[in-house]
Amino acid sequence: MKLEFVYGNHALVLPASVTDAGVNATANDWRVLCAFAKDQALCCELSQGIPAVAEALSLTEAAVEASLCFWRGAGVIVRSGEVKGKEKKAKGAERVIAPTKTVKPVPERGLPTYSTEELADIVEGNKDFGALIGACQQTFGKIFNTAEVNIIAGLSDFLGLEGDYILLLLSHCVRMEKRSLRYAEKTALSLYDDGITDAAALEERLQRIEIMAGATGKIRTMFGMASRAFTTKEKAMIEKWVCVMKYDTEVLRLAYESTVNAIGKASISYANTILERWYAEGYKTVDDVNRAMEEYRRQKQGGSSFDADDFFSAALKNTYGEV
Repeated sequence: MKLEFVYGNHALVLPASVTDAGVNATANDWRVLCAFAKDQALCCELSQGIPAVAEALSLTEAAVEASLCFWRGAGVIVRSGEVKGKEKKAKGAERVIAPTKTVKPVPERGLPTYSTEELADIVEGNKDFGALIGACQQTFGKIFNTAEVNIIAGLSDFLGLEGDYILLLLSHCVRMEKRSLRYAEKTALSLYDDGITDAAALEERLQRIEIMAGATGKIRTMFGMASRAFTTKEKAMIEKWVCVMKYDTEVLRLAYESTVNAIGKASISYANTILERWYAEGYKTVDDVNRAMEEYRRQKQGGSSFDADDFFSAALKNTYGEV
């Protein structure tokens, strides 16, 4: 027995990322997403598309906007023409640089606390705020209390962060298993102080944070770091390994073993020297390194005196001299 999809005259195409983001999506979120995916004309002009989808699905326009906000926060959809980074260049036009948002100083105590009347004013003055709260609650999988609504209000009203930004941040908290609005607030303030105030810059920073979170524990164990904290220099090296060079654990382990074989102990700095050499030579995987070792083996006279340590030492000396 087997199943086949009946496409008829049309096929519905969705990004693979919906399989992860959809865990926190409601039935209406899925209906809205499928409606826009089915008819691309609805995406061309949202001022017409949103009312059309709302009528077709018997939803309010606010509900449709909330669902779109959820999918954008999950990274499934973006605004047409939206690009990562702050610069965008149109064909045949001068480069356009987005204006830098003025970052206001945050009080030492953190975000302000709003009274019931002040929250009501925010809701009245910002028609999208209610939809944002709904999308944030869907992302966290819970109904917010007054203190938690206050935090979202502070991020939106006081810091002036866009809804997409806030949803990206909350999705990050869920992935990090930190379902706490206080954690989200602390993270947001730290990022804000660093000048990360738009969704594109936030997405790039969060990717690095999550990659580093997954890698540092493995690297700490590999190098026998125990409870000692990484130094600032070591953190920078590790971030370069996993975020810039994009080396996986197996390559890092090979560099670790090569380090220990060469100097008799684990060393982040020495391993960094090896990895920089491999990266400069274009070695991306363990197979790349092994192929280079085999080539070095063939170049050794007779091949009988070959030693793996010779290969690594020769490679380092070629670039850095004696190490």
